[in-house]
Amino acid sequence: MLRESSQRSGTIDNLNLQGTVNPDADSGVPQGSLLTAFAEAAVRQTDALPGLRDQIVSELGVQELVDAAGVVANFQRMVRIADGCGIPLDEFTKDATDDVRDELGIHEYASAANTA
Repeated sequence: MLRESSQRSGTIDNLNLQGTVNPDADSGVPQGSLLTAFAEAAVRQTDALPGLRDQIVSELGVQELVDAAGVVANFQRMVRIADGCGIPLDEFTKDATDDVRDELGIHEYASAANTA
């Protein structure tokens, strides 16, 4: 999904997918470190979350906080539904993303067991 939306927006050349799994990597996304920290804090429900919300509002704006929260919530929803049902990747997605999933270590995630 990230790769597809990046290609459509023309930002794929500057995108580093390692930023999705490595907090020390520069993703190439403007304010990517802040957004990654927010996503991690939201998912893990850490004490840093309120401060990160304030920082996003201060640096990016209220609408961007709403957008970021919506993206985090949507990904959580999709992953939980797929994992709960044991939904495997379809063949097209599996083939199209195998190299990226391998590079990012996603084959090692527990939910990877759902896909043969």
